Amino acid sequence: MIFIVKIKINWYNKNIKKRRKVWKIKSLEMSGGGTTLLSRYSKGFTLAEVLITLGIIGIVAAMTIPTLISNYTKKETVSKLKQSYSILAQAITRAQVDNGDISNWGLAYIYESSVGSLDPKEILTNFFNTYLKPYVKVSEVYGYKNPILLPRPYSHSIPNDTVVRQSALYWFTLSNNVLVGIGLGTGCFERDNDGNCLKHGYTNIMFKTDVNGFNSPNIIGKDVFLMTLDVRANKFGFYQYSSYTSRNQYLRACRGEVGDDDVYNLCGQLIFLDGWEIKDDYPWL
Repeated sequence: MIFIVKIKINWYNKNIKKRRKVWKIKSLEMSGGGTTLLSRYSKGFTLAEVLITLGIIGIVAAMTIPTLISNYTKKETVSKLKQSYSILAQAITRAQVDNGDISNWGLAYIYESSVGSLDPKEILTNFFNTYLKPYVKVSEVYGYKNPILLPRPYSHSIPNDTVVRQSALYWFTLSNNVLVGIGLGTGCFERDNDGNCLKHGYTNIMFKTDVNGFNSPNIIGKDVFLMTLDVRANKFGFYQYSSYTSRNQYLRACRGEVGDDDVYNLCGQLIFLDGWEIKDDYPWL
């Protein structure tokens, strides 16, 4: 019995020694011979290598991240603008089903009426309650007031940082959180030889839309766009000049290269003409 136990112990010790020898040989082979596996792979990056790597990552990030953010903002802007246009256009269409053609809404008198001769608050309040509210989902109605009196005082500017005169409008927020102010658009119907306006009157009902609500930058052509309703005919769309017929004319206007500050309002029409896209030549930056 003792003899058998000794044989088993000797066999076990021989196997342990054999395994240790094999492991040692393999470790030496993997380590390259003279050094251990641990000592060979314990070496790290030097400080210079780390700094160079971080510098390269920083440069690449600085070059790509602003472009990615800009492209995302463009797509989000167009998406909200297209959605808001569709919501308002469908509301006008549904209102015509119940109330007849726009030309029969009794609003034609607005066109060419002298500025100051009408009561915008009464007209716009009635227009909203009759032709918009029943046909569009709104999250908040602020009523007719100067934008500085809204829950978050609001103002907007044109691309050259000039703040647009903040007149009272009828304000509400759509279900997609787009801020809308409706007002009576104005224009000049008669000028003298020097270009001075002789007859200044109302032209249409305008829809000033800010696609990201009260959030900045609040700049026309960037997040603020103008839509209009022709009170004389069945026509709703983006603000446009009847004399403009080509994309290049709208592009130059949106860039502020022609006309007065009102031409920046044509940026929405340019996006519409480009198939709901902000193209590379659009004055985005």
